[in-house]
Amino acid sequence: MPKFTTARFNALTGPPELFERVRFKMQDVRVLKTHARHVQDRGYERDAPFDKLQDFDPDRWRLMTVEVRTDKGKFVNSAWSVDVDGQEWWVVIGFDSTMKTVIRAARGKLALGADIVRSGELYDFVASVNRQLMFDDRLT
Repeated sequence: MPKFTTARFNALTGPPELFERVRFKMQDVRVLKTHARHVQDRGYERDAPFDKLQDFDPDRWRLMTVEVRTDKGKFVNSAWSVDVDGQEWWVVIGFDSTMKTVIRAARGKLALGADIVRSGELYDFVASVNRQLMFDDRLT
């Protein structure tokens, strides 16, 4: 269990600065790690095609949600949607390109539930933090 509180934002309603930051940090094709016990268990239960889900390509995958630390405004994981052989899968990616879980999703799933932050003080804080992070990265 994380020792910090998180909040979830959706790509349709969240701060653009946050989603720009996640796309920037996740811009490279990579092989996702599947060593976490939870993802192995969920993958087995859901008959997940790990051989295909491990090949992360941000140009083919769609960023859906992002979770951030509420104290720092920085992202800790992101959920992406990808079609594999006609089935939509959501893959949650955490630190160091590690899959946290896989979900066999209904086509068109949006994840716009009540837990999604859409406005307010935290929204503004996260936007500000990620705007500054992107500015700093452009200077280096």
